Amino acid sequence: MPVSITSSDDASLDSLARWLEDDSFDIARRSSGSRPGAQGPLDVVDVILSNATAIASLLVSFAAWRNAKHHEREPRFTFRRGDVELSIDDPTDQEIERVIAALSGEES
Repeated sequence: MPVSITSSDDASLDSLARWLEDDSFDIARRSSGSRPGAQGPLDVVDVILSNATAIASLLVSFAAWRNAKHHEREPRFTFRRGDVELSIDDPTDQEIERVIAALSGEES
């Protein structure tokens, strides 16, 4: 089950991709071909997950990355699985839980 991640900042997306690789996630980088002004050709990170439970692990890793990195201006990240797409500007525990529930199909 793929989850696609995009960001308002290419350098941050690249940093997150390296972090996820170090956390042993199976990722693929690709170009959306639709984002004007993208600084690099690879502006989407696809994370291949084996089950819905792995979505929680992905978001925990994302939160750890955000806490470890310092940004002058916090970039926006968008997570997409199928037709479900959610953006995070500030990864509070409540935001992380909201994204996990939505991407897992548990949001009511």
